[in-house]
Amino acid sequence: MQSPPLPAPTMVGSVPAPQASVWQSWLHSERAISMASVLCLLAIWYAGTLVLPSNILPAPHTVVRAIGELVQGRELWSDIAVSLSRIAAAFALGFGIASMLGFAMATSARAGAFFRIWIVCGITVPSIVTILTIYLIVGMNERAAVLGAALTVVPFLAINIREGVKSIDTRLISMGRVFRAGRWQMLRAVILPQVAPMLLASARFGLGLVWKMVLFVELLGRSDGVGYRIEHFFQLFDMTSVLAYALSFLFVMLAIEIGIFGVIERRVFRWRKG
Repeated sequence: MQSPPLPAPTMVGSVPAPQASVWQSWLHSERAISMASVLCLLAIWYAGTLVLPSNILPAPHTVVRAIGELVQGRELWSDIAVSLSRIAAAFALGFGIASMLGFAMATSARAGAFFRIWIVCGITVPSIVTILTIYLIVGMNERAAVLGAALTVVPFLAINIREGVKSIDTRLISMGRVFRAGRWQMLRAVILPQVAPMLLASARFGLGLVWKMVLFVELLGRSDGVGYRIEHFFQLFDMTSVLAYALSFLFVMLAIEIGIFGVIERRVFRWRKG
């Protein structure tokens, strides 16, 4: 009779398989990749400080120290509040106009042919020309700032919404009609699940464009806000304060992205978990 096989020898000090698998799964997780991306950006930033003088590119820890000093005062929070109010107004106006244009161009051939030239002109004309023209027509006031930031993003959002509405599967709509689904049921169960991803993506894209345009508008013609403050410190050649203001506002926008759009995405698309 053959003797039973001996168990494989175990090495002293070896990592157990479960722990190794957990460690490997964490290394391949999205959080680990994001952390590695941030560390890579910081390394590039520090490498740039070795080439450029500190008055042009200050070190990250210097900018962080400046942010800490700004956070303790009221000026930064006042400028952020002013800029956020303009962003909210410009985003609501721009997204509303773009949604109407996008749906009209997708559902009507005549509307698509009529507004096509408008969209092409809006994309082609530089944003600074549009903003300066609105400032000249409306005046250097709050309405012009909001209108200028809103109209510059309308063409880009309208194209995204138009393409998203065109991608709706009409066969599902026909199937709903065969089963005699009502208008509300058709809208809630057939149309909205197809349009929601496009609308959320367009909203995120639009918010990113709007807040850049708002800073640009403030830089050109307002006396308050983050954009004005960045331009003010740039005139003083204070790049540390420029980067401190820019990064502070960037952190606020990231918080909005995670805290608002992230929550909306999880709630709207919770049916995908199944």
